[in-house]
Amino acid sequence: MHIIYIITKLELGGAQKVCLALHNGLKLQDVETSLISGSDGVLVSSVADDKSVILLPSITRELSLSGIFNEIKAFWALIKTIKQLSAQSKKQTVVHTHSTKAGILGRWAALFAGIQARVHTVHGFAFHEYQSWLTWIIIFTCEWITSLITTHFVVVSSYDQQIGSRLLPFFKNNNTIIRASAFTRPQEPLKKNTEPFSTENPLIIGTVSCFKPQKNLKDLILIFSELINHHHINARLEIIGDGEQRASLENLAKEKGVFHLITFAGWQKDISPWLYRWNIFALTSLWEGLPCAVVEARLFQIPVICYNTGGIKDVIKDGENGFLINQLDTKTFTQKLVLISQNHDLYQKMATHFDDLEEFQINFMVNKHLELYTKLLS
Repeated sequence: MHIIYIITKLELGGAQKVCLALHNGLKLQDVETSLISGSDGVLVSSVADDKSVILLPSITRELSLSGIFNEIKAFWALIKTIKQLSAQSKKQTVVHTHSTKAGILGRWAALFAGIQARVHTVHGFAFHEYQSWLTWIIIFTCEWITSLITTHFVVVSSYDQQIGSRLLPFFKNNNTIIRASAFTRPQEPLKKNTEPFSTENPLIIGTVSCFKPQKNLKDLILIFSELINHHHINARLEIIGDGEQRASLENLAKEKGVFHLITFAGWQKDISPWLYRWNIFALTSLWEGLPCAVVEARLFQIPVICYNTGGIKDVIKDGENGFLINQLDTKTFTQKLVLISQNHDLYQKMATHFDDLEEFQINFMVNKHLELYTKLLS
């Protein structure tokens, strides 16, 4: 078989890590794979020497009516590339798309290119309650129509499975949960903090996030400022990531008087050194699939405090290995941080809680996809 993966942009995100892990993991099992992506993103350099990766400049992240000519250009470029790859391979071909825009363009391009097996992984649906009604209708309509030509859906969380089953035709009996698995894992024995947090032993809170509205980092900075200014907890906040909101987030931190206690680390290709030192992982996203960073945090035995968003509840059990907070409830979020900073027994209990993460092993993910492809082609 020949698997063609399509994704919009090779940035440091969960969908991108999963796509690359599948692309490389199946190769190790002697399965022919190709990857089509836009030409932007910090991970582009990592595939520079891979001749099975095709970068198309016409595939860009943002979909806009003003750039409709470029979208048509990208669509025809995808059809041409898929046809060429399929003809060169002379094997049964599956086109598997990741991310919303590539998912829509890629599945239709695969149809026009004559590919019978068209798979799409949902890393969180792009329509959600925080959009204007017009934006929601446009995105939902595109997904609804495209679902009619989708051979099979892969979902990474039970939440996405429920949403798809309720809103999209044929989805309920045409999907498989396969957990995303492309994580940073501890290579050395974990040495957890055994001393209570104090003036000499600050609470270090960490997160991994792109700086865009979806991730809602504004709430996290406001929560951190409450922790410092009103509860007088000795704490530090370390943020790995970057993006369009960086300047406004830095200004907010300065306005609240906590900028000197926050590290804006930018993107890091290896986040292991950071995960080893973090005491709490915090996330205030408004919409998600199942973020890889939450699983990575638990692999490093870090208690997670986050909004109860998307499929996070598949991994985080409230009161056992972290806390799940109602979205936008910054007061409760702050209270839970105070509680865990002052109750070291609770912190240790959450840190050492056993998580069954077998489904998140990379070999497990690759083998499950291989089983799915074999079934679809047969």
